[in-house]
Amino acid sequence: MADTMTQIKFTIETDIVSSFKTQCASDGVSMTSVIRQWMNSQRPTKEVRLKTLTRPQRRKAVTVIVGLLNEVLEMESQYRDSIPEQFTQRYEMSDQTCEQLAEAISSLEEAF
Repeated sequence: MADTMTQIKFTIETDIVSSFKTQCASDGVSMTSVIRQWMNSQRPTKEVRLKTLTRPQRRKAVTVIVGLLNEVLEMESQYRDSIPEQFTQRYEMSDQTCEQLAEAISSLEEAF
């Protein structure tokens, strides 16, 4: 198998980057190896082939996705409801996320 090279650019707050660099240095590992290991662990282990699925199988897959989105919506709603009053910007962002998730769920349910 040919070895391929991928270049990734992260835009993160400087304190997070410096903390990451410090931790890698103290552990005696390179940042590249840590990121590569993380990327390899995040890759899906099984390829999804939706083209070969029948309509009932696709409908079942969409139902599973809708269920997962509902769980995410519920968690985001709980997070939103636990935000103190002084953090109105966080509340508004979370509320917008909830609205968009609900819209996505509604669209998927209408489609199937």
